[in-house]
Amino acid sequence: MTGLASRRRALTGSWRRSRLPSIVLITVVLGGVAAPWLAPFDPSAQLDLVGLKNAPPSFAHWLGTDSFSRDVLSRSLFGARTSLEVGLVGALIAAAIATAWGGIAGMCRDTVGTRLMGMVDVIRAIPHKVIVLAVMLLVRHPTALMLAVLLGCTSWTNISRVIFVQVRSLRSREFVTAARAIGASPVRVMWRHVTPHLAGTVRASSAMLVADMLAAEAGLSFLGLGVRPPVASWGTMLQDGVPYLASAWWVAATPCVLLVVTVLSIARVADTMHVDRIDARRA
Repeated sequence: MTGLASRRRALTGSWRRSRLPSIVLITVVLGGVAAPWLAPFDPSAQLDLVGLKNAPPSFAHWLGTDSFSRDVLSRSLFGARTSLEVGLVGALIAAAIATAWGGIAGMCRDTVGTRLMGMVDVIRAIPHKVIVLAVMLLVRHPTALMLAVLLGCTSWTNISRVIFVQVRSLRSREFVTAARAIGASPVRVMWRHVTPHLAGTVRASSAMLVADMLAAEAGLSFLGLGVRPPVASWGTMLQDGVPYLASAWWVAATPCVLLVVTVLSIARVADTMHVDRIDARRA
């Protein structure tokens, strides 16, 4: 009961410290998930190429329309769906690879673990953004899922180093020694006794990865190397709106504000997770 009560207090404290960012994130995620039902128009529908080109916000179109007379609100909702798919799936893939690699390296003998992490250092020396750009240039019709997989497979090295160091520290703890003494296999020790202690680190690191991948998707799509039109994403909306900043600022301002607010909210929630993890360890 004591452990459950302390966990409840920790969750309550986390919610109080990051209430506003959490509400923002929940709203963005729900908006993206429910986009097919919330969007007033088809995000790709060109409603009136003459009469509604770059129309300002109104009761009919709350956030205005773009140069192709598409409803900005509808595209923002579907854009959240696309951008979050890239961020969440990419972060999940990166966290899974990093946890597996760093955990195995940490549980292995010192020489084997050092060699495995040496391979990670070699991978880190290769600019992963260049790899992403090169692959996206070669692919004719990239999808959001393809971009997420590519970003996830190239963004795990930093987290794996953190996991490796933490596993090395946990490896010498009493509960791990006791598990080995009663004959637990290395796989069981890693899965049942070490992995639960990595959850806080993985959650906080993955949250920051989501923010990084949201920004990466927006940048790639803005350059025409990410999700391709007419698929709506915050990056493609920025690409469509920048040429009309002087006459139709709302087209670019909407995805820009959404991206900045979402990334800042994720960063705040990740910081709270990190602080809670440190407080739990001290307790």
